[in-house]
Amino acid sequence: MAIARPKKSRPSAWSFIRAPAPPKSNAHPIPPLGYILIALVVIQWFHATSLAVKLQCLIGAGLFSCTEYIFYTMTVESPDGTVSVKPFAGRPGHTTVHQYIMNVFYIPILIHGYHALIGSTALRILLFPLNIWLLEMIQGYTLIYLIGYNAAWTYRGYDAFFHGTIKLWYVHHWLMMGAALELVVLPYTLPLTETIASYLTF
Repeated sequence: MAIARPKKSRPSAWSFIRAPAPPKSNAHPIPPLGYILIALVVIQWFHATSLAVKLQCLIGAGLFSCTEYIFYTMTVESPDGTVSVKPFAGRPGHTTVHQYIMNVFYIPILIHGYHALIGSTALRILLFPLNIWLLEMIQGYTLIYLIGYNAAWTYRGYDAFFHGTIKLWYVHHWLMMGAALELVVLPYTLPLTETIASYLTF
């Protein structure tokens, strides 16, 4: 009499969405295809962006690193992953080289690609959290593929999704960042970098 074997359950889409971030112990050397991916991104960035955009990438990544560092000093994270704003009583400041490098190469998409897709300033601000979550998933999964875990950031808690790459609770922070970017940072930074680039090309 044949014995029925239990069917192996396949991971569902929801289990993938809710999967926790891989731990640092999951680290591994960069795979061979990873080096090819890095080379293609770097070559494309150098050839497809102007000097002004390159300056915007360097400045923008630096500004975000400063923002992230300050955010850490103004917040605390509980064991369950809940983040609370506590000015002057937060964690030690923190940012990573991984975060800076990834942002340098992604800013052309974050800003110029986003502007090409959405013409309305108000709509860009309202949809900015989606723009950031897309960035976080692309950067997060790229790092997980390259080195086995996300060395730039890790989200935990009930509102963390996609292997800890995004956190829904941050939606209001991303809205404020989108407003600051559209109304304050870009109106000054874009003309400044264009001016600097014009001087450097002569």
